[in-house]
Amino acid sequence: MTLRIFAASAALCAAAAAASAGTAPAAWLGETPHFVMVGRAGGHDFDIRYDDIAAAQGVAGLEAKREYLQDDDGFLYGDFEFTLQAVIDGIEKQIELEFENRDFAGFALPASFELQEGEFPEGPYSNAEVEFEWEADGVSVNGEVAGWTGRLDMAMDSGTPDAQGLKGDGLVAGYLAAEKDGETLAVSFTVPVTEFEIED
Repeated sequence: MTLRIFAASAALCAAAAAASAGTAPAAWLGETPHFVMVGRAGGHDFDIRYDDIAAAQGVAGLEAKREYLQDDDGFLYGDFEFTLQAVIDGIEKQIELEFENRDFAGFALPASFELQEGEFPEGPYSNAEVEFEWEADGVSVNGEVAGWTGRLDMAMDSGTPDAQGLKGDGLVAGYLAAEKDGETLAVSFTVPVTEFEIED
């Protein structure tokens, strides 16, 4: 992942924009585009609360992408991922979450998916991967944590399909409650989709 360079003015307002301390979300927080992430991953603590992205300061972007797999019958909606780029506690950070299923389009929403480690699992299962990147005091932090257990609740997956049935707009939304090696993470998200990709 490559960090975007933010304007200096964004760093000055980081304290006001950064998430306030609070309890972890216990469920999806609603349709307003937002990103709330509380817990620990890869040895790092996270307490990020952007309850309304449109009103947040210090946020350079919150965007999602759907990925489709090709099979003999057409396309399968196998993956979605989203990325937050923001100045948090005066540090430019990038955080990405990614989820896989054999075909997310095959489920009526809301739906819950049990987390496991396999790629593109069939049925009501998903995997989850959390990536993060920043640099502070001359030290670069790059983390990638997979193999979570817990659940993904998908609350919303809107958009306008093209002629092939693929959607590169709308919103993806839901809630993640995850655990790995004694670390726990809770994330509520509603994220605008800006593109789709077809995997080879």
